[in-house]
Amino acid sequence: MGVFPSAVSRCSRGLTLITALALPVLFFGGIRSAHGQTADTSTELKRPAYQWMRFNEDWSVLRGRDLSKTDDFWDRLKFIPLTPDGSVYLSLGGQARERAEYYHNFLFGDSTPEKSDAYLLTRLRLSADLHVTDYFRIFGEGRSSWATDRDLTGGATNGFESRFTLLNAFGDVRVPLGDGGSATVRGGRFEMIYGSQRMISSADYTNITRTFDGGAGILDIAGWTITGFWTIPVIADVDITNFPFHRVTPHQSLFGIFGTNAREYYPGFPLSPTATPRWPINLDLYWFGVNNEVGSFNGTAGREERHTLGGRTWGKVGETGLDYELEGAGQFGTIGNQSIAAGMVTAVVGYALPVTHWSPRVYVAFDYASGDGSRGGKVGTYNQLFANTHIFLGYIDYIGRQNIISGNGGVSVSPIKDLTLSLQQYFFWRASDQDALYNKSGGILRPGTTTTARYVGAELDLLANYSFTRHLLGYVGYSHFFPGEFIDKTGPSKSSDFVYAAFQYTF
Repeated sequence: MGVFPSAVSRCSRGLTLITALALPVLFFGGIRSAHGQTADTSTELKRPAYQWMRFNEDWSVLRGRDLSKTDDFWDRLKFIPLTPDGSVYLSLGGQARERAEYYHNFLFGDSTPEKSDAYLLTRLRLSADLHVTDYFRIFGEGRSSWATDRDLTGGATNGFESRFTLLNAFGDVRVPLGDGGSATVRGGRFEMIYGSQRMISSADYTNITRTFDGGAGILDIAGWTITGFWTIPVIADVDITNFPFHRVTPHQSLFGIFGTNAREYYPGFPLSPTATPRWPINLDLYWFGVNNEVGSFNGTAGREERHTLGGRTWGKVGETGLDYELEGAGQFGTIGNQSIAAGMVTAVVGYALPVTHWSPRVYVAFDYASGDGSRGGKVGTYNQLFANTHIFLGYIDYIGRQNIISGNGGVSVSPIKDLTLSLQQYFFWRASDQDALYNKSGGILRPGTTTTARYVGAELDLLANYSFTRHLLGYVGYSHFFPGEFIDKTGPSKSSDFVYAAFQYTF
């Protein structure tokens, strides 16, 4: 329960928490990307950038170096040779993140008992990566997350707290192939991120990152990385009842094949010298399948067997300053004895203005995910699977990629090195006036049966990101949601505010 019972005290506490974290960020700047990867600022070594999934970092670049003389103390832990030639080595890593959040009129004033609240979210991660030559490795990572003083709807549930979780624990066997390719077999527990993260993501922004139990095969050949996998999602526990493994969902499985020709992805082993781009465009192609014992969409329920086929392309248009992204997917299968026909499409066009120093970029985007045409019978509601909606549909984290149309745009500038300021504006409509409005987890945010109104509302996001060092990140942001006709006609409809600030240290 909250320390201060009154709404006035809660508001005061919220401003105090946000200010305490925000002032240092605003004084120095904010992070290069609060929702992405950090840059390698070292001039001495080509260190790998820190990744959301730490096992994708290759620290073999430190082999043979005198780590007592490098400009980074943590190099001594990133490459610990266990044999004279360094072919067997251990790499240790970790991350600590503290974020203060304050909501005013959470979920449009629909929160019981609290409508406004301030709280702290803490997350710690520690990892160990043992490489036995370039052909075998064991990776383990633990995580502990908790919420302090959160009294909003859901409280400190397993969406915010999970003490002593085994986040990753797997082994890799890698076999080199001709022409610099390789094949890797992975088994155990591991996070997954594929492509844009509109389908499958570890959802790193959240306090409880996603992880899965299962196996995967990774083929790196002819300029492509192709991954096939079969997994079961893991359910985090608030306490340590089931430590270290926690629960899985045996009645739900996720499987598929993902292929990309982008060289940004590799399975934690050194890239071959010949592993260079061979295609004129970036391309992702994928098939994802889910088998859920119980699925329910707009009045149709039963076992859900759903397949998603899709693709994505992105890149820059020559030297024009223009960039683009286009992704689309279709879904088919069955729920109970009813068929599925659903889909999504997104398009983004950006332009980097030729302005020295500030590096301004503007963009416009369109997002569509289908909804159901009528209750019961055939299902037209798109299933967002295990998506990351935070980076695409607003930082206030209300809207999910199901039965939604969004037109959005924004601008970002970098007035000084390592500082990025951004403004984004979203507008939301229901794709079908016969289906619900869904939240970021795919659950129903508001039922759609009492009105045919489509306009959900608009969201404004302001964000300052800064990289103090390659280890220390900070960010501060503000979001405001303007409710539309649909929200007004389906329940409480007060405007919502979200203020947050964070520091994150990674080694």
